[in-house]
Amino acid sequence: MADVEMSDASVDKLVQEARAWPPEHMELMRKLLQNVVDNPGDAKFRKLKLSNARIGALFEQDGARAGFDALGWVMSEAGDGLELPMAAGLGLSSAVLAGTVPPPPGEMVSLTVLRGPLKSKLELPSTTFYTGLAAAIEQSDSLGRIPRKRQRLLIGVPPKPLEQSHPNFASMTIAELGLKAFKLEDTWDELVADLRAVRATFDRLAPALSCKKTLQDNHDFLLESALTLLKARATTMVAEELKAARKCFSVLWPPGVADTREARVARCVECTALSIAKAGEGGSGPAGRKQFAFEVDRERLFETAIAQVDKASPEQLHSSLQVTFKDEAAEDAGGPRREFFNDFGRACCEQGGVWQTTPAGSLTPVVLPTVPDTIFRNCGRIYGLALCQAENAAQEQTVREGATLAELLATVRETEDDEPQQQQKLLVGAPLSRSFLRALQVDTPETVQELQADLNAEQSESAPDFRGSAAFVKSSLSELGLEGQLTFSRETADGSIVDLMPNGRNVVVTDATKLAWLKATLRYELAESLAGAAQAFRTGMCEVAGAAYLILLSASELCEEWSGRGQVTDEDLKLWQSVSKVNPARKQQAAWFFEVLWDEQLRHARPRVLKFTTGSDRWPMDGKSFSFCIEPMDGGDEQLPRAMTCGNMVQLPNYSKKEILQQQLLKACEMGLSMQLV
Repeated sequence: MADVEMSDASVDKLVQEARAWPPEHMELMRKLLQNVVDNPGDAKFRKLKLSNARIGALFEQDGARAGFDALGWVMSEAGDGLELPMAAGLGLSSAVLAGTVPPPPGEMVSLTVLRGPLKSKLELPSTTFYTGLAAAIEQSDSLGRIPRKRQRLLIGVPPKPLEQSHPNFASMTIAELGLKAFKLEDTWDELVADLRAVRATFDRLAPALSCKKTLQDNHDFLLESALTLLKARATTMVAEELKAARKCFSVLWPPGVADTREARVARCVECTALSIAKAGEGGSGPAGRKQFAFEVDRERLFETAIAQVDKASPEQLHSSLQVTFKDEAAEDAGGPRREFFNDFGRACCEQGGVWQTTPAGSLTPVVLPTVPDTIFRNCGRIYGLALCQAENAAQEQTVREGATLAELLATVRETEDDEPQQQQKLLVGAPLSRSFLRALQVDTPETVQELQADLNAEQSESAPDFRGSAAFVKSSLSELGLEGQLTFSRETADGSIVDLMPNGRNVVVTDATKLAWLKATLRYELAESLAGAAQAFRTGMCEVAGAAYLILLSASELCEEWSGRGQVTDEDLKLWQSVSKVNPARKQQAAWFFEVLWDEQLRHARPRVLKFTTGSDRWPMDGKSFSFCIEPMDGGDEQLPRAMTCGNMVQLPNYSKKEILQQQLLKACEMGLSMQLV
């Protein structure tokens, strides 16, 4: 009985959505499914190339890709198309075909259309779906050829939008709607006025972007208007608005494009509450701004940090952060800030009952009712501070050759070329999992392939999860040794059972329902179970940094902005060496310093040396922000090197041999002496 209910739900959803598509797309879907039903043994009808323009356009329609997924189609091994396995049943496909049979031509209906002072007539069969009516309006010269996505129909007296009387109007026929006369409006002029006045919404903007001509003719205006709207709304967005904004920018300025990444990140910075506050102050320097004194205890870093942000006022959260560690005299000129955020990530890893690490080492929430939302909200605030406080650290990082400690601690400086300084990232010491990042972005994976990709992204190569394999999709449960062992339920961290469908714990998974089980269980694990923690985290983050980072960046880009990279690659080391400013008095020792880092046997030590000298063992993805100095200090072979993390500086004694430098450097890293002078 449960299988029947699931099938009916899948069919009803796809039929309802298909009726709302433009006629050419519904016709194409029917043709593809009919070919398979009529020729069940012919493999060529069970393959779809995503590069095909018509198929690509079909899958752009609401619910199309998810609908084919529900019918049993899976991604090909090459990743360039969809395939329907021979073992997949055709019952659902037949049901969709039956539900989308075009109705027989009805009697012709004369529709009166009012557009401004003009009155026009349209003659259409009464069985025409609304999408057919919209297409007729789009082709009518007398009605101005209004693109279907910009059409608004109003009915009744006084006139009201059609959707108010008929919420499912898009899948209904003219006869079902009872249409005889209606008022027609083009929403474009109104949208333009509202965009210029910054009173539009992303929900209203999205339909205009689906009109290719409107987008092509007005792209620059629409992008700038959307960015202005984003800046105005960044700190107050709720989940649904954020989702609508992501949909708009996926068209206007797609995340994940390398060529635009720097510009998108710069826009994110402009949308933080701190940047907006600085702009309101006329761009005053650090000395003229209020500071948020943030004291934490190294021994209880997670608890004390959470307590600090929990009681912080909005004014403090939007002020310049100054980190101090309990019972330490060091002032924060950038180093303690970097070290705090780096160590906070590690503290999350060790905070049992709140966060847990995936096999790949990323952070994901522990899903337990005993964890209050306020903890995740305050974690979101700290991650938000990491994004929007980078500028303050950057203003103190540049050190000229031979700089004194007093000069190092000076506030605002520019480079020797009089160019504005790049922001040095404040990197959190542990990355967030891909599934949690997507939950923050309200970007729920819709297909089995997406869910498997998110699952596999957090697995260990030596022990992958069987649910993420292609073999699980293509093999029978008997071949997998799982026949009769799976039910539509999932055990949570506290041992309770969650049903993935009504009475799911008593519904045994069969080969016919295996894909439905896989989608349900992964969707619960990677999306639904994380929703509460994600909402609380997102609220806290947006209070501090705004929502722009969640909207303009992809999940992988967002991860890199927050946590950089955990390894220092050879390319990173080349950059590290090339940007280093070396005091001539330590030219030989500096050469040895980098020879040690280039030693293949000491590759694992690179992050430790990075943390010793800069306060963070995470390498920033944008190396433009990185600087480094090597300066002399008194003493010889018996002395340990010292670091000043605020300036990314290491001070080297006059070592006589590379081997001694290596020994003393690694010893200093182990002892954690970088905070002697910060």
